[in-house]
Amino acid sequence: MKRYASLLPLALLLSCASTDRPATETPAVSMAPPPAPAVQRAFDVPALLGLNADEIARPLISQSVRPDRDRTPRQSETGMTEALYTYWRDTTALEVSYDPASLRVNSYFIKTKSGHTADYATLLKLANVSKYDKRLRIEPIASAVNPQQFTGVKLTPAEPTPVN
Repeated sequence: MKRYASLLPLALLLSCASTDRPATETPAVSMAPPPAPAVQRAFDVPALLGLNADEIARPLISQSVRPDRDRTPRQSETGMTEALYTYWRDTTALEVSYDPASLRVNSYFIKTKSGHTADYATLLKLANVSKYDKRLRIEPIASAVNPQQFTGVKLTPAEPTPVN
């Protein structure tokens, strides 16, 4: 037995070293969250500033945007008469509220077909608007059912749109 006593540590070492896979092949586990998908701009609202309701249609329709016009005038919440043009690009809508007599744009409203989003910054990206843009007043519209969700963002030009 003494003769094999010197081989015992070698046998232990070899038994520990034999594994099915080398240690370099163990999969790496990432603790970082998956990257958020990039939001592609659907409309360029800042480029529409200064255009009247009819002039807005030209650049949008040339960009494969589906128009949906509602020329029925109605009283807005502020007492002004307004009509709507709604433009759709994929699942994003841009509603343009305007005065039917002068065609002056009152506001823009950006929304998605899904109806709700937890972060209105996504809607601003779809409209190509920075939350620091001084040309627009930005009003996120919370859902009546869940105030943590937003149904859209109302964008009102800070200065009245000139009529040509």
